[in-house]
Amino acid sequence: MNDFYFMGQKIVNLLKSEDPEYELLLRSHSVPGFPEKEYVSYMVSEDKHLEYLDFLERELIHILELNPGQHFSLNLDQQELEYDATLEFLCKIDVKLRVNLTIEITELPPLKRHKDYPMTINVDAIRDINLLGYRVSLDDVTQGNNSIGNILLVMPYIHQIKWSYVHVLNRIPNASIEGLIQFLNKLSHQFDLELVIEGIEASEISDWLVKNNITNQQGFLFAKPAGVAPIKLI
Repeated sequence: MNDFYFMGQKIVNLLKSEDPEYELLLRSHSVPGFPEKEYVSYMVSEDKHLEYLDFLERELIHILELNPGQHFSLNLDQQELEYDATLEFLCKIDVKLRVNLTIEITELPPLKRHKDYPMTINVDAIRDINLLGYRVSLDDVTQGNNSIGNILLVMPYIHQIKWSYVHVLNRIPNASIEGLIQFLNKLSHQFDLELVIEGIEASEISDWLVKNNITNQQGFLFAKPAGVAPIKLI
């Protein structure tokens, strides 16, 4: 676990540029980018996941304490929602720090279920995280297990949905992309959710989003991942 560390990527609200949020991105000293193979090995084994939670508790509290008042989002895999220890870990975080943390539920379905629930998504776990006082986000909506149908199932317990250009850019016509984003924007307004568009690398895309009243954006156009201990506020 000593090989893992976090970097942060800025999420901007172009109406409130002085108050950014940072998504915590897991990284490894051994491999470039996201350490997928190593990460999965800690997810599929409940015992190994306890080691990962020890790392999370130590690093996350350290980051939150070093950056008082700064808001972060932490990714949790849906496999992690299958373990009671995950909720126990979230209970350990001081209530005063929870208000500065969004729990971002990724789109990958659990590799192995440990809970018995009738739906394709663990609604009870997401509800419990919300009841602990965390903001909850669904990452990469329309991908994997974060389908529109599952958004509707967890709607009472989430505050944010995120959608990324990464999955569609140069694969479908721009008109189709814009239509999908406009649909998600209407959905988010209808249910009072925050919509964040990820993967923004061109000012033309950002400008189009702003014209359509979508100001929460994330991508290399605004910032590359950087250190978080502490964040350099500018």
